[in-house]
Amino acid sequence: MRIFIFTGRFLAFAGFFLRKLVAANLFIAYDLITPGLKIKPALFSVPLILRSDLQILLLVNLISMTPGSLAVDVEPNKKAILIHSMYTEDLDKSIAEVNEFQERIKNLFV
Repeated sequence: MRIFIFTGRFLAFAGFFLRKLVAANLFIAYDLITPGLKIKPALFSVPLILRSDLQILLLVNLISMTPGSLAVDVEPNKKAILIHSMYTEDLDKSIAEVNEFQERIKNLFV
């Protein structure tokens, strides 16, 4: 029974990530083909709510796979993650997006 629950959660997570991935790709493609770049780079830290190494690894990889963002470093005590983003108009919104990833990953492994 647990395998069916995990499979459902995994498929929901995969759909969520694919939507984010496609949206990021389309945004960057649009920015590249239109005159003037909208780049507003930022380097910011986000507190980690994930504790397991596997969950943190998944978060880091998914952030780095999404165009326009890169996970730069994880603090040695696993309290925060340092992220570089090419498009950061609203820092609170960027942090909220990373926290949404964390919540979804956390729910995946419940």
